[in-house]
Amino acid sequence: MSIAFWRDEYLTGENAIDQQHKYLFKLINQLHNAMMEGHGQDVINNTLGRLVEYTIKHFDAEEQLMIDYNYPNYIIHKEKHDSLKNDVIVLQQELLEHQQFITAKVSRFLTDWLIHHIKGEDLKMIKYIQDKKLEMHQYDLL
Repeated sequence: MSIAFWRDEYLTGENAIDQQHKYLFKLINQLHNAMMEGHGQDVINNTLGRLVEYTIKHFDAEEQLMIDYNYPNYIIHKEKHDSLKNDVIVLQQELLEHQQFITAKVSRFLTDWLIHHIKGEDLKMIKYIQDKKLEMHQYDLL
């Protein structure tokens, strides 16, 4: 059963970022399903580990894109990335150290945060980058 549902309104127009976002949705759903189906701790640990690793990889890609295009809100956007990375790493540590199951509430938190982040921060960033690309392209035509 899925908890995170992809919608076209989350599309940024930047294909690599959109594919990464879709994969993050998939990982959140896998984590939720593993918990709801009562899978063993090792399956949950593995799934959460993949989610943490991919989130970091995705954020690194977004941050490089922001640097490449001198995105003016880079610091604020990166701080939000860092905050989520820290939250997820803390959850992962709690799971590993205390063998506690992450609840559906945490799955919902991750889903809501991802959706809010995409619809808010990422769409603003991508619009800026697309405008910059268009500006650069128009300059090249002169």
